[in-house]
Amino acid sequence: MRGVDTDRRLEILNQELKHVRKGLGVHQVGLPASAGPVLRELAGVRADDAPGAVRDKLVAAVRGLVERLPQGRRALARVVFGLDNPTNAGYTTRLAEFGRAADRDVRTIQRRADEVVYLVAELACAAAAREGGDPGVPWHTKRLQVRLVLRGAEVEVFETRRIVSHQRGLTDVRHAISVGRLGLAGGSVDLAALGIDEISGGEVRSPAMVSADRVAFTLRPPHPLEPGDEHDFFFRVRTGEIAPFYCCTPEFDCERFTLNIRFEPKRRPSGVWRIDGEFSKEVADPTPVRQPLRIDDTGEVRADFTNLRPARSYGIGWAPTSWASTES
Repeated sequence: MRGVDTDRRLEILNQELKHVRKGLGVHQVGLPASAGPVLRELAGVRADDAPGAVRDKLVAAVRGLVERLPQGRRALARVVFGLDNPTNAGYTTRLAEFGRAADRDVRTIQRRADEVVYLVAELACAAAAREGGDPGVPWHTKRLQVRLVLRGAEVEVFETRRIVSHQRGLTDVRHAISVGRLGLAGGSVDLAALGIDEISGGEVRSPAMVSADRVAFTLRPPHPLEPGDEHDFFFRVRTGEIAPFYCCTPEFDCERFTLNIRFEPKRRPSGVWRIDGEFSKEVADPTPVRQPLRIDDTGEVRADFTNLRPARSYGIGWAPTSWASTES
């Protein structure tokens, strides 16, 4: 199956995992024979493995992927795949029980179960791509440190990003941020008023609006990077008052992200919470139960994240009520 393109491979694996979750999940009797070819390959199953060895490898592979999910998704994923199933309940029964405990209706839990399966498939394909040196990934982030300072209607974002090159002669690192508009429906960001200043590590080039609230630009290092080379960029973004959350939503893998937010003494929010690997469209949704964070005596709050997955959002949200989006 290695000749199958990445998107098709992800689609196949997603369907194979949906088959695995049926009935007793990973403990269903027919699992060794019925597991699909992509899942068997990713689990390291060999043609001469005995059925018991096949089951052990498949269960270990699924369990390992589930443990890499954001904390808020793991409990549901274990239920979906039957990893936690002391009563040997079937799939729909497991979801119904989970929904009652979480005070959510069945349709909501079913939708989130589908999202969890897709996320597990995405994690598996991303890991395989890294091991095989996916040529479509030019670089990844080793460390991202962001300091967000809120001063009334002005916001400053200080970002230090260490990248690792995957390509020969890498000269352009494409970057984008989404700046929340705080209810300015139908409006757009004023690019001229948005300050993007390089401080060290290279140049900021060609900033351009790619949507109503998304700005893309290129970071160019002082010299071309070779595979394995590491390089730090440090730049500042200045903008107007933003919506009440800040997230990193990486395009490529990010090993570590540290976010520090400083609030004004007279404008401290009434609540602060951790956003951990959520779909970007759900970041502004107040429904999910999230881990609360504490603001210290100086008005600062901090969160650390490791092994961020592409296209998922990680960061900090806070009260009050206006909701838009700011992503790095």
